[in-house]
Amino acid sequence: MSLVRKLIHSKKWLQAALLVSLVAGLLIYPRPLSAAKVETPQGLDAMFVLDTSFSMNETDKDGIAAEVVKMFMDLEGTGHSRIGYVAYNDKIVSSLPLSDLGSSERSNAWKSTLDGIKRRWYSDMGLGLRKAAELMENGYDPARRPFLILLSDGGTDFGKHAGGRNADISGRDVEDSIGIARKLGIPIYTVGLNRDGSARKSELENIAAETGGTSFMAGSADDLPEIFNLIFAKQLQASLISVSAVSATGELQEVTVPVANSSISEANLILLSPNPLTEAQVYSTSKNVRLYKSDNYTLMKVIEPQKGSMRVIFRGKPGDLVKVNLLAGYKLQAGVELPEEAQKGVAFPFTARLYHSDGKPLGDSDLYGSMKAELVVTNPQKKTEERFPLKQEGNGFELAHIFPATDTYPWKIVMTAPDFYRETTTAELKVLNTPPEAKPGTIKISREDGEQKIDLGEYFHDANGDKLTYSVTADDGRNSVEAKFQDGFLLLNPLNTGNSELRVTATDEEGASATAILAVTVVSIWTLITKVLLGVAAAAALGAVLYFTLRPKPKFTGRLEGYFLQTASGNDIPVKYWPLTSFDTRSISLQELFLSLNVNESLPEADRIFFEARKDGSLLFRHSTRCAVQKGSSPLGKKQKDKLEYGDKLYITFEDGVTEIELRYKAVKASYRPQTQEAQTVRT
Repeated sequence: MSLVRKLIHSKKWLQAALLVSLVAGLLIYPRPLSAAKVETPQGLDAMFVLDTSFSMNETDKDGIAAEVVKMFMDLEGTGHSRIGYVAYNDKIVSSLPLSDLGSSERSNAWKSTLDGIKRRWYSDMGLGLRKAAELMENGYDPARRPFLILLSDGGTDFGKHAGGRNADISGRDVEDSIGIARKLGIPIYTVGLNRDGSARKSELENIAAETGGTSFMAGSADDLPEIFNLIFAKQLQASLISVSAVSATGELQEVTVPVANSSISEANLILLSPNPLTEAQVYSTSKNVRLYKSDNYTLMKVIEPQKGSMRVIFRGKPGDLVKVNLLAGYKLQAGVELPEEAQKGVAFPFTARLYHSDGKPLGDSDLYGSMKAELVVTNPQKKTEERFPLKQEGNGFELAHIFPATDTYPWKIVMTAPDFYRETTTAELKVLNTPPEAKPGTIKISREDGEQKIDLGEYFHDANGDKLTYSVTADDGRNSVEAKFQDGFLLLNPLNTGNSELRVTATDEEGASATAILAVTVVSIWTLITKVLLGVAAAAALGAVLYFTLRPKPKFTGRLEGYFLQTASGNDIPVKYWPLTSFDTRSISLQELFLSLNVNESLPEADRIFFEARKDGSLLFRHSTRCAVQKGSSPLGKKQKDKLEYGDKLYITFEDGVTEIELRYKAVKASYRPQTQEAQTVRT
């Protein structure tokens, strides 16, 4: 067997591994949050119950239980947690009520007390557990998160000097402790030390189950690290990262510890070794570093390290396997945004983010990039948890979840990264059912066509997607149709011509309903033929009206002459002649006239100045512009119409306020021959 494997299986190494596993989640306790808000993180209340009877000399030879409590003190020395403990045999050997870890002197004094406790005499678990429950009750603060860990073989043995105690009294004390824990919401985690197979498994399981905790059995010290990992992963929301395992040479050695993001508030570097390290230091950009040492661990606490890396330098006993671990603490809370109401069968949006303690959302893309988020929903019918992944959208996660049935659903959001874990407080969401919606309608069918199928989806809608069942009654008692249903369709069998009103009721899967009034008209084909004949007659009459309305209209007979008095471009434009008889329309715009003789001035409003032919050879003039238009000495306003006869003149000042044109309307003489554009350009 290699040196490394020997070290891993040594008792001292198991002691070190147990220490880091037990306290991995305790650095900074993140108080879970209620949905849709961010609460101020609050501290942890941890109570340890230690069996210090004589039998523990065999069950816990290396004193792991006491070392766990001491490491917790070191990790939480700068936090907001409180710690307490009860050490018992058949008496209360030592106890500490819930106390703040205010100073290193106070912590050192408590450590010395734990180190000085002797393991002897018999065991009264009920006495120790009752004492711990009373201490928790006396120091209870509803704003904090309490939990209790009991390390024991579950046995009770009074020996010859019971002092008035017996198994029944001890059992009642256990029940009383469970009652206090349930009342205050304190989960009790029991760790049964079962080295020789004598642990009272059922008793320890009952204590945990009754209080919302979990019970574990440890056949040897090898089992303890995984047990404590499970406890703290569930209760304390923290993750330990194994950085490196190095065989010590007796010389200074270096390990690089990566810092993945800039949101870590406290990095705990935990070096585990079978023997104390003789030297340890860390090189970091942080100016605030604290060092704690024990027989089996060295802890370096780095405050607010920057993204990048840290260098850890240490010297250990040659041959010792030194494990370097990182426990990252984040002062971040998980929060969820969601609507107030949820409907069965309708997508319900969840948006999860991380928030700083001041309520501001986290903008660290490095942390979000390594993170996953899940919606954990408890199925109220099956009593099982179902998990649904959220999709990362920028600095947050989103999910549109569909709840399949009306009920009250416990739910929470869990956000994880390699060195990070957060979850919201389990909340309840009441999922409601929306009744179907109905709208009235009219239906016309022919008696000669027989049974006809009507799609009820045109008249009913269920927002929850429920399958609807239908019933029908005739409001007026007439029986012009016979109605029945088939696969969401209304089947109508016409009996007589006439009108009926059907009251159709749709009912969803939960009994909610809506009613639509459908007016049904049954007609005969002969009735339709009569209507068609009447329609033909009406069409003939309409045709006559259209003929007289749309008969050929008068065409242009005269010509227009255009004299540009001034242009915005400064171009000198010769006189333009437009024989209107050359345009095969009854209406033309000034813009069309300009284009016909290549007048290229920028005058878009000319497209809204029109001339229309009249029967007597005159023109009807109209415009919808802001141009200044004058017929003779009379101004013509916007949308005002006026008649132009031969010899009339129009003066138009365009919207640019510069370009002016004089238009003269004249009759076309019999000898007049329209000139080409080329001829007009040379005419003076």
